[in-house]
Amino acid sequence: MEHVPVLLEAILSMLQPAPGRTIVDATFGRGGHTRALLERGANVVALDLDPAAEAEAQKLSAEAGPGRFCFHRMNFGDWEQAAARKGPTDGLLLDLGISSPQVDQAERGFSFQQDGPLDMRMDPTSGTTAAELVNNLSEPELRTLLREGGEDRDPGKIARTIVRARPLATTMELAAAVCRATRPARPGSKHPATRTFLALRRAVNREGESLEKALSAVPNILRPGGRMAVLTYHSAEDRVVKHWIRGHAEEERREMGMAFGQPNPERWVKALEEVVPTEEEISANPRARSARLRGAERLQEEKR
Repeated sequence: MEHVPVLLEAILSMLQPAPGRTIVDATFGRGGHTRALLERGANVVALDLDPAAEAEAQKLSAEAGPGRFCFHRMNFGDWEQAAARKGPTDGLLLDLGISSPQVDQAERGFSFQQDGPLDMRMDPTSGTTAAELVNNLSEPELRTLLREGGEDRDPGKIARTIVRARPLATTMELAAAVCRATRPARPGSKHPATRTFLALRRAVNREGESLEKALSAVPNILRPGGRMAVLTYHSAEDRVVKHWIRGHAEEERREMGMAFGQPNPERWVKALEEVVPTEEEISANPRARSARLRGAERLQEEKR
């Protein structure tokens, strides 16, 4: 399946790319968002751990022209390190989903729709695989992973069934175990293993830790007037982003100032209107169904 960037027009509206502006695409994927940012005249610093993303970035670099695009084989949580080489940045994009090619390649182990090894690593050359977690974690550890990482509705029963089915080596074996613990997969409905696979992918790639690290870097490198845009696909991720923005938002800062007689210096962003996909976009790109876009603009220094 061709990779279609999710909520592209909304992201462009939120980040306001233009000539002379530098935007960090910390989750490059297959470059759909980056390409659009470059077409609007912005300079882009891109990051991704996937070797396939690096290959795509090399093609895009030749098209972009000198000085307008650079790519770093790095985790998105380390975006500050990459961006600092260019100085303060005008925008940050985090797309916390996985690209269609990653899902569609059975050997990557992300999909329960086709058989492949239980891998799920964004960087397939290093780190712990999903198979290692599934086969080595204790039942209580596995239950916690499923509950916190994917918010599975019956993590205890799923964990118990997985442990009894060990060893598991392939995606279809894991999907079958989840279906035995819950219900059979039914055409047209959400697959029972969706949340389990999500939880494992997030754990394998330490995505929760990376998101926290990425957000903590925003005040260090995003210039006044700069904007951040974060695409999430799961309620656990969305809550982290929502609470982070609310915790630093201008409106809350004003309330704190009224309550305590002075502004709170931790309140230094303006929340932007959140966006969800329209029915038309979902119809054209079903993988946008669960997407939610949140953003914030850093206040000018004189407002702080």
